[in-house]
Amino acid sequence: MSNARFIRNVKVSERHGAGEWKAERATSLILIPLALWGFWSAWTVSGSGYAGATEWFRSPVNAVVLAITLLISIWHMWMGLKVVVDDYIHKPSSRTALLGLIGVLCLALAVAGVFFLVRLALGSAPLPAGLGA
Repeated sequence: MSNARFIRNVKVSERHGAGEWKAERATSLILIPLALWGFWSAWTVSGSGYAGATEWFRSPVNAVVLAITLLISIWHMWMGLKVVVDDYIHKPSSRTALLGLIGVLCLALAVAGVFFLVRLALGSAPLPAGLGA
């Protein structure tokens, strides 16, 4: 049984979550210039063909900024999905399982994304030989 307080049938704040709220806003603000950079980069690479795209990926600055954009985007996505689960899934076991699954999927996306970006930045094919089409 929880010790939640209510005033006129409205739950009173338990004074936690402010840090998560600030982190969500911070990642949103950080993603604005990164998204603008992404649009600008896509514009500059478009029409340059495969050679231009591989040259763009080989630039250490582009590879690092793209990796940062990917990781912050995944972190932002994880925080948003966590809020949705916390707000709408009320059974503790289901909430824990779903949050665990979301965490694992986000971690897998981050690891795979950085792996492929490093391969592209080093001039390798995105997939190891024998995989893919």
